[in-house]
Amino acid sequence: MLTMIQYLLATLSLLGLALLLGATIYESVVMAPNYERDIPHSLGLARQFLVRTTPAHFFRVIAPLSLLLLAAGVIACWRIRGPRTWFLVALCALAVGDVITFAFHYPRLAVMFKSPLTEDVSRLRRAAHEWAVGNLVRATLIIVAFLSVLQAFAMLVAR
Repeated sequence: MLTMIQYLLATLSLLGLALLLGATIYESVVMAPNYERDIPHSLGLARQFLVRTTPAHFFRVIAPLSLLLLAAGVIACWRIRGPRTWFLVALCALAVGDVITFAFHYPRLAVMFKSPLTEDVSRLRRAAHEWAVGNLVRATLIIVAFLSVLQAFAMLVAR
């Protein structure tokens, strides 16, 4: 029974991480270049477009759920050293990504989406560029987490 729970947690963790990774890469490939295109005009258009919902509505559900699944995976695999270690690596990588989100990304998003567009344009450009580069760091951490859970899953299957 425990093995089934471990498989299920690994599978659901992979699903959550895949959703996070896909959305993060989408932001880097599609959204970031549009934000940076013609500041401040491009940020004005983004503000008009992102009225009803924003990417935050997605991330604020999937990220905590993925963290909970990874924590449950650590607990479920606690007596199995290899998978437990890989679940811990994944949990730490995703937690670091969340710390970066709150400490680094949110302040830049506030500049991009809440500051007056008549404000210092170089500040707006810098915030958009830093956000885009930081998003690649986040994507890298999610890849680390995904590959770690994949390794944990492979170790569970090999048992």
